[in-house]
Amino acid sequence: MWLLLFTLSVVPPPTVAGVQTLFVKVGPNPKVPGRSAGQSRAVVLIHGLALYPLSKERILTARLRTWQQPESLLVKSLSKDSDVYSLAYAQTSSVEAISQSQVILNYLSNLRTQGYQQIVLIGHSAGGLIARQLVEDHPQLGVTRVIQVCAPNIGSSLANLKAVRPAQTAFLNSLTRTDRLKVLELRSDRRIPEEVDFACVVGSGRLGGDGVVVARSQWSADLQNQGIPAFPVRVLHWEAMKNPNSIELISRLVREPLPRWHPTRVAEARKQLLGS
Repeated sequence: MWLLLFTLSVVPPPTVAGVQTLFVKVGPNPKVPGRSAGQSRAVVLIHGLALYPLSKERILTARLRTWQQPESLLVKSLSKDSDVYSLAYAQTSSVEAISQSQVILNYLSNLRTQGYQQIVLIGHSAGGLIARQLVEDHPQLGVTRVIQVCAPNIGSSLANLKAVRPAQTAFLNSLTRTDRLKVLELRSDRRIPEEVDFACVVGSGRLGGDGVVVARSQWSADLQNQGIPAFPVRVLHWEAMKNPNSIELISRLVREPLPRWHPTRVAEARKQLLGS
C-alpha cells in the first residue's frame, strides 16, 4: 500500500552498467517529494545483502527492504527531525562498482543542491561498505556523516555461500574476506575525510559478533586507526534495522556529535568489544 502512495516521490529507476537503482523519499511525508520546508538534514538509508536463490528477477530489481519503507519504526524515528530517503540497488555488481555508480552520485549531489546542510548515510551490512566508499572517493558530494550498521569491512563468512544464482555472484564475492582484504590493501591510501563524521554500530547478539559478521569486521583495525568510534548493541544481523534498541542508538548517532576517538579510548573500547 505505502509503495503505491509514495510513487510520486520516486526517482525513475535508471540502470548503471546493468544495475537498476531506486531512490525514494520515505519520510516524513512520502507523498510530497523534495526537501521539507525548513529542513536542513537528509538521511539516506542504504540496504545490504538479500539472498534470492530461487528468483533471478528479484536480484535484477532494485527493491526497498521493509525497514526502508514509510511505516517502519526506523523511518518513523528518523522522520521526527530529518527528511528520510531510501536507496535500493540490484545486486548484480560488486560493492565497489555500485559505489562508483554515477546515478547514485547524482542522487546525493541533488540533495545538496536542494539545500540540505547535513546529509547522513546509514548503511546496513554491505550498504555500510557502499556508504564508506562513497565518502572516501567523493568527499565533494557534501555527505556530512556516515553510520555503518553491522558492516563487513573485512568480509563475512556468509559471502562464501555457493547456493546463489549466477547473477548475484559478483556482489556476494565482493563481500568475502578474501576480496575485502584485497580491496582494503588497494585502498590503503584512502581515509575517511576529517570533515565527515563516521561511526560503526557493532551488533553483538552472538558471541563474537551478530551471527553473520564478526565484531572485528564491523569495527576493523583500519577504522580504529583513524579514531572512528564504535557503539555496541545486542542485536542479530538481520534484525539490526528493526530492533527498538538499535533504532534508538542509530537515531541518537544521527543527531549527536561524533568526534574521533583518541587512541587511548580506542584501545579501551577494543578491549571491551573485541577482547584485545
